Amino acid sequence: MASSTPTHHGSSNGSGKASGKASGAKNKAEGLAQQADSKWLKRLGQVGVAAIGIVYLLLAWIALQVAWGGSSESADNTGALQEVAEKPFGETLLIIMGIGLIGFAVWQVLLGIIGPPSDEHSTFKRVSSFGKAIFGGALAVQSLRIGFGGGSSKTSSQKTADWTGSLMGAPAGRVLVVIAGLAVIVWAGYLAYKGVKKKFLEKLEGGASPAITRLGQAGWISRGVAFGVLGILIIVAGVKSQPEQARGLDAALKTLAGQPFGQWILTLVALGLACYAVFQLITAPRHKEG
Repeated sequence: MASSTPTHHGSSNGSGKASGKASGAKNKAEGLAQQADSKWLKRLGQVGVAAIGIVYLLLAWIALQVAWGGSSESADNTGALQEVAEKPFGETLLIIMGIGLIGFAVWQVLLGIIGPPSDEHSTFKRVSSFGKAIFGGALAVQSLRIGFGGGSSKTSSQKTADWTGSLMGAPAGRVLVVIAGLAVIVWAGYLAYKGVKKKFLEKLEGGASPAITRLGQAGWISRGVAFGVLGILIIVAGVKSQPEQARGLDAALKTLAGQPFGQWILTLVALGLACYAVFQLITAPRHKEG
């Protein structure tokens, strides 16, 4: 009888510790949820959404000029940010955009940690949030760097060729590059799917009018086309073992321009990217996700 009593207390203590840990984890999760939903962070994240809209609007303008042979700027994020810097008060605007993009990145990290409540696709959405956080953080660094007079960084083509060359130097490097290209194509397909099925409306509070919805559809489908070409370029580079063939969004858009009827195709893509930009700018104050 005497020996059974300590065993009971040990079990009770173990249960209490487990319960305490679970309670602590729950409180931590609730705290993160409150931070992600806090008004100041959401507003800062929405500034980041608007900043992305500005970048895509300039990217669309550069792409349109590329289609008709009138731009020396790189048709990617770097070229778009450089275009901002050359305007009156452009560097100040870039700094404001950079701060908003930092807020956007932090917002997405918190959404990635918490995940959407009771959602069967929560794992995918968490991964997507972390991906958006990386994109937003990288764009923030570029914006602040150029805004503070640090000059433009490498273009997307240079960056893509660099990491492709590094990847090819690893064991089974060519296979890894091809897999990376396929992943980009899958992502491009997902963007187009979101456009066709209007999935992008899920991130808005209060929905959108038919006209704004059409803007969003054109924007997501056009992004899918552009990134799909980028994925093909990466695969070609892996198959041929030529990292210089794996170029970024700039090269993808210029590749489109070089195809039969390429000027018109790239013009449509550029107009679609402009639609995406306008959609982001109009709906930024109502984004509940990135």
